[in-house]
Amino acid sequence: MFKVGDKVACPPHGVGVIEGKEEREVGGKKLIYFRISLIGKNMSILVPEASIESSGIRPILSEEDIEEIFKFLSEVPTNISEKWTVRHRLNVDRLKTGNIKELATVVRNLSYRSKDKELSYSEKRMFEEAFGKLSEEIALSLGEPVKKVKQRIRKILREVKKS
Repeated sequence: MFKVGDKVACPPHGVGVIEGKEEREVGGKKLIYFRISLIGKNMSILVPEASIESSGIRPILSEEDIEEIFKFLSEVPTNISEKWTVRHRLNVDRLKTGNIKELATVVRNLSYRSKDKELSYSEKRMFEEAFGKLSEEIALSLGEPVKKVKQRIRKILREVKKS
């Protein structure tokens, strides 16, 4: 179970810290909510304590998880569809899951594809969204500036060679 002070990933919002619990009356019932302050955004969200497990909110990555993600990002992707509509649908579905490996897949695949061909406007936006969320979570987990993490990820992606 989560507690105040925990660092969490909140798909689709990004990452944040559980700042506290609040009691609110909704429909005549008193409910307990977690207040999560989102990092890099001037906002917070309220999530009912009773449904936090099913909301997709999860603890942020461990250092071991991060190393696995960096290794994954350095691998040459396989089976990237040539059809824009297929790629787009797959990537949208991946982003919706909130799964960090799926987020990393979008970053890796779009980065790799951009080495051949310029990405469409929507693919560039999708890349930036996924890249930002991935970078923010890693930065929060490691206690490093987001800018530094972005540089590290860009370096890894640049080193992936076209086959």
